[in-house]
Amino acid sequence: MTRPTIAELREWDISRVTAASAAAADGAASLDGALDAAIRAFDAASDWRGDSRASAEQAIARGRDQANEIRNVLNQIADEANDAGADLTHARELVLRQVDAAITGGFVVTDVGTVAHADSSKAGDATMFEAAIASGLDAVARLDDEHGARLDGLADDLVAARRGGDPDVPRPAAPSVNPEGTVSILRSMTPVQRHDLWSRIPADERRRIMHADPQTIGNLDGVDFDTRADANEINIRNALIEERQAGRAAGPRAAVLEDFLRRVRDPDGADDTAERRFIVFENTAGGRSVEMVGTIGPGIRTATVYVPGTHSNMNRSSETADIARDLAQRTDGPVFVYLDGDLPQKAGFEGLTDALGRGAGAGPIGRLFGMGSALVESIDGSAVETGFARIMAPRLVGFGAALDAELARYTPDAKTTFIGHSYGGSVVGSAEQLGLRADRVVYASSAGTGVFDGPWRNANPHVERYSLTAPGDPIQYVQSVPGNPHGADPDVAPGVVRMDTGFTGPDATGHRALLEGAGAHSSYWHDPDSDAFRNVVRVINGDDPTRYVRRTGDIDLPGRIPDIPLRVPW
Repeated sequence: MTRPTIAELREWDISRVTAASAAAADGAASLDGALDAAIRAFDAASDWRGDSRASAEQAIARGRDQANEIRNVLNQIADEANDAGADLTHARELVLRQVDAAITGGFVVTDVGTVAHADSSKAGDATMFEAAIASGLDAVARLDDEHGARLDGLADDLVAARRGGDPDVPRPAAPSVNPEGTVSILRSMTPVQRHDLWSRIPADERRRIMHADPQTIGNLDGVDFDTRADANEINIRNALIEERQAGRAAGPRAAVLEDFLRRVRDPDGADDTAERRFIVFENTAGGRSVEMVGTIGPGIRTATVYVPGTHSNMNRSSETADIARDLAQRTDGPVFVYLDGDLPQKAGFEGLTDALGRGAGAGPIGRLFGMGSALVESIDGSAVETGFARIMAPRLVGFGAALDAELARYTPDAKTTFIGHSYGGSVVGSAEQLGLRADRVVYASSAGTGVFDGPWRNANPHVERYSLTAPGDPIQYVQSVPGNPHGADPDVAPGVVRMDTGFTGPDATGHRALLEGAGAHSSYWHDPDSDAFRNVVRVINGDDPTRYVRRTGDIDLPGRIPDIPLRVPW
């Protein structure tokens, strides 16, 4: 690792790195477009018959696999070069800022970063400037080496992909197979078996396997999270290419995918220096993803999985990502936004107004049938239904096991917390019924404790469970109704500690208001200084939260009815 000089740093033109990233991305898009055009032309020749067509079809299939691999490598080169440009720009600016501040203060800064001042009384300040500049130069050199090594490896991958032929990947204690064959083997394994095999494959061969099929590798439990995130960066870029080629470049999904590739606020700092990392990504209609905010590494004490509620989907993922960044900034570990499945996009009451008016001009029977059909339409596909939780819960159990395996590589003592908000609470509770292993669970404004029959079967006998529901939150209608399909009311479930939702964070005048009413169902997630948000942070960090406090004027029903919990008497 060789430090650059101050003069060299000033002359660096990092824009060329960013331009190289754009060129690689353009190359991937052009290759993908050419391949699609060739396939469409072949398919259009429907009157072509015989051996020549069969041979051409085989050649196109081989070319497609090779072209896809080249495209995937180019997309990863684009991403790595973009990261290099952003990281080096940021590190360079920090160093030069220190140098210029020292010079402005009358200090002499040499080309290698030593600092002095004619006034001996400022020797201490000179030492501090010199240490800061030296640390910055070391960071620049380290980043230059790390990104350079990764780009060198990807350049080798590009040469190998262009050469074609898919050389065999050596598998420990088994015959060598090509990358596509290895993917098939990995797909057929259990996550534990997959983790064991994957951990014994050399790093450069892992990249070849990933480039052969990033869609599979990016979504396989048992594959390490760094590789999954790299694969899903490729998948996001490929999905963006598809949106643009389909004429949807200005559409909402393309905008979301572009946002996924932008740098964002680092939970540990104020600058936009962090890349977004996805442990799951599929470009389905609603979108499937698991975003990791923060990093897993030695010394972290916590890891949190946040499952949002109704109306959450990929096109609205910026809201949940902001929540995760606020949580990660206040806890000692990463936060995962879990959207690996479809959540309901309506609550189920939206059609009640129409239901009351349906058939208004008809007789009593007509009005009754009109109301019934409107209610059925309103409930269909809404948060009333349990099917969303039934599908997502098993995946959440699997992701929890994958997270445990990832944490065991770096920091086996870290504690995991699973948070389910609103409908997400039903997903988390259902996962607990299926055997989700967690250290702590928070049922936040939760619809219930799980949709399956039987108790929680969390594999951790010492799991800590908490709930919070603000007074006046309409979710209480769901929680306490007899026969709630989402399970019991978590606020009164045995073994669950109900936390206080308390007050909002202070406004510009310092005033704090009681957290209450319909808006309190979600507002605390966007108010990191609120008592509710702080209590969630305390749970994640292993501290004691404030327990539920009944206050004069609590609203347990919409309206101004104090201290009356909703318990419908039927």
